[in-house]
Amino acid sequence: MALLGVLALAACTSGDAQGGVTAPPSAPATSETLTAEPTTEPSDTGEAVAPPEMPAEAREQTAEGAAAFATHFFAVADHAFAVGEPAHIGELSGDECSACKYMVDQIDDWTGDGATFQNVSTEVTSAAAPPPDGRGVTVASLLINESESRVVGAGGEILDVTPATHNTAANVFLQASEQGWLVLEIAGAE
Repeated sequence: MALLGVLALAACTSGDAQGGVTAPPSAPATSETLTAEPTTEPSDTGEAVAPPEMPAEAREQTAEGAAAFATHFFAVADHAFAVGEPAHIGELSGDECSACKYMVDQIDDWTGDGATFQNVSTEVTSAAAPPPDGRGVTVASLLINESESRVVGAGGEILDVTPATHNTAANVFLQASEQGWLVLEIAGAE
């Protein structure tokens, strides 16, 4: 997944379209290490492969729930790239999330030409969030490692390579919702 591109695109975005959070809060002094569920590869039988199941904790509208949801979001994004199906990203994100839209567009653009994504793997090594504010908004601060991934054309040619990254800081702006949370935006952390 091109998280570096997502973070570069989202770097100038600082909140939600309704005047929500405008600056990410500092990460709490202690943070729990969370690891995204393993990426699910497409089925050889042509059957649709379900995205990772959301952990119960990720539905809770608490600081811990926000951190778990942000971690789950990246597992779902990995799955979306691996199987070429971006719909689940949209289900977990708000309409104004430019970083989320960028991921969906990347999947649609490449797979529309018959390409596939290989070796997409995001590991969230640290995730923490303060309790949501009175409007149900919070920002999960994450540290992420990504493996080197590739876009491979229908003929087997390598079309694009995203280099591996280590300890990339990201802020995931979240809004409480009926399902637990929605991603409002993803931005690189300074």
